[in-house]
Formats: sequence, C-alpha cells, structure tokens
Amino acid sequence: MMILLIIILLFLIYQHINKEVPILMYHRIADIPNDRNTVSPIMFEQQLQYLKKHGYTTISLQDLYHHFTLKSPLPSKSILLTFDDGYEDNLMNALPLLKKYDMTATVCIISNWIGQENNWEDYKNKPHCRTMELAQLQEWLKQGMFICAHTVNHPFLSRLNNEEKILHELVSCKSSLEQQLHIPIDFLCYPYGDFDNRVKNLAKQAGYKAALGIFKGTDFWRNDLFSLKRVVISSRQPLWEFALKVSSLHMLFIGMRILEYRIKQYRDLLPSTLLQRIFSKHGNKKDVNKNN
Repeated sequence: MMILLIIILLFLIYQHINKEVPILMYHRIADIPNDRNTVSPIMFEQQLQYLKKHGYTTISLQDLYHHFTLKSPLPSKSILLTFDDGYEDNLMNALPLLKKYDMTATVCIISNWIGQENNWEDYKNKPHCRTMELAQLQEWLKQGMFICAHTVNHPFLSRLNNEEKILHELVSCKSSLEQQLHIPIDFLCYPYGDFDNRVKNLAKQAGYKAALGIFKGTDFWRNDLFSLKRVVISSRQPLWEFALKVSSLHMLFIGMRILEYRIKQYRDLLPSTLLQRIFSKHGNKKDVNKNN
C-alpha cells in the first residue's frame, strides 16, 4: 500500500513538472573569479548555446501570467531568464549574447539604486560595479527585453514589522519605475526571495499581477502567482549541472523536497485514525515477520 502511494505521488509530481516553466535567476555577467553571484560571459554563452541547441524558447513574465490566467499556450520548452538588481554588465555583457541567440530576459530593478554603485552590505567584500542608469534601462527595453520591480531599497520584506513600510517598498518602486520608463510595471521580485503571506497579500494590494521568489516558500502544486519558483544559477556550476537544473529531473527533486516539507507541515492536521491505520498495517507486517 505504501509503495503504491509513493508511486502515485511520483507520477503526479512528474505530470506536474512537465508543465513547469523553469525561471532562472542570475545576478551579474562579468569576468570576476570566486564570486558565486557572477557568471562569466563565456559561461553564460555556453548556457545560452545549450538552451538553443535543446529547443528552449525564452518567454516573458507577461506570457507566463497569461498562460496561468487565460490558458494562453506557451512553446513546448519555455524558459524565463531573470537578472536581479539590474547591473550595468547585464546590458554590456549579457544583452549582446541574448540578442545573438534570439533570447529575452527580465531585469529586476531597485528604484533607489538606479545608476548607483553597489556598495551596499551584500557586496561589502566584493568588487563594486554600477547598476544601469535610466538611459541604459530604456535601451534595455528598446532591445526587446523586460523590467520588473525589486522594491525601493532591497530589504527583507518579511522582517519589516510595519505594513506601511512594506507597502512603501512595493508601491513606490512600482510608481517610480512606471513614471520614469513610461511602461506598466506589473511584476515584482522579492529581495532575497524573502516573503510571507502578509507580504504576498500586500503585493497584490500594491497592484502587482505576480511575484518571483526563489525556492523556499513556493507553492509547487498550485502555481501560486505570488510565489513563483526560480532556479539559482551561479559561477560554481559546470554546464552539466546547468543542464540538470533546467531539466524535469531537477524539478522532480524540488517537487519531492516541497512535498516532504508539506507533509511535515500538515501531518498534524491529518486524521489520527488514518495515520494509525497506515502505520498499524505496516507494524503488523513487521510483527508477523518477527514471529516467523
């Protein structure tokens, strides 16, 4: 019985992952050794070559949103590329390669950091660089790429104890980018992939259509538009590992991890009689074997 249940669960997960769209999470594209958040241009091109060779098509967050809400069809092997923070090297190094392989990407912009040097705490002991200026963001859009919001100041949103502060980060970023770029900003990327149900509800209240997380807290089964999973791509991953991360096998692994988390989270809510039946049956079998 237990083996059959596991087989059924694996089958359901596999059926689900075949419909999943991998969303890749990058930061910088530059020649900086020993920085896990920076992928070299050579490595990035190898990854794009792999995607092209294996029939992947890049889509936008708007495409994904319409797929979920309007059932709009997507290419059979769709993939979404995102860059957090909007560094200048995204334009200088990533854009030419994206154009070369006929692909698109979305940069996630922090409205107070436009055209600033990244001397914030995350990069205290790392090489500094600049984020894109307004004119560079406009060029990014002109080249057929996309932009989403990444808050005003890049805080851990769930750690803000005041809902007004959270709303300020969400609403002000959205309105500022819309005013400066003259485009609708409908999608959000949570800083550090950090959010909770309160943050999700406030993101909806702020007028966003969907939001990007990372792995933790995502909803594998319902495709929750406000906790979209992303796959972290770093400089420490060889091409075979990249290939694995965009594959169904990796999504199966994520699905099993989330399933394990959900079981632990909700097992106390299961009827105790059901649990007793399952474990008593297996216990009886063990007792019979011992007696034999």
